[in-house]
Amino acid sequence: MAKRSGEDPDVLHRKAQIAILSGLASGNDDAFELMLSVRPYDVRSHFTPDVALLEVAAAALGLACPPGSERLEYEGLTDRYLADLMLDGRTVRHRTRYAIYAAACMHGGLNPDLLMEAGGWDPRLWTYAVSAVVLYSRAAADRLGVPRSEVASRVAEELGLELSAAT
Repeated sequence: MAKRSGEDPDVLHRKAQIAILSGLASGNDDAFELMLSVRPYDVRSHFTPDVALLEVAAAALGLACPPGSERLEYEGLTDRYLADLMLDGRTVRHRTRYAIYAAACMHGGLNPDLLMEAGGWDPRLWTYAVSAVVLYSRAAADRLGVPRSEVASRVAEELGLELSAAT
């Protein structure tokens, strides 16, 4: 992939969102494969797709829990919707939980302090944000009774993104 350091961060932001949503729309909700589709948009010292992916997760949470609906229960949430991921180790569990919480904060109107809390993480926050996207997309599909690809299309529409006709 060509080096993207000269590309506008706003363009990279949207491209990262389109990449993950295109993967979901095509029926792929494997977090590791989705990470590979987003990796080209992580450009050291120029752009990281943390916020872009957390916005996608927040939009999926909005579909799972529209105003006036029953709230998602946090207890057991990762067991229900991320059972296929090995969330082994305290650090991985903590960072995944942070991404889940950060997306929920954003959905609720609060911008978390991502730089202070997660700016020095390696691997970077966006890798955990992919899990939040998958979790909230699966929850939305489950609660709405629609395929996950439909959730991806609805999130793209909400974010004003156009997914390719191939997805």
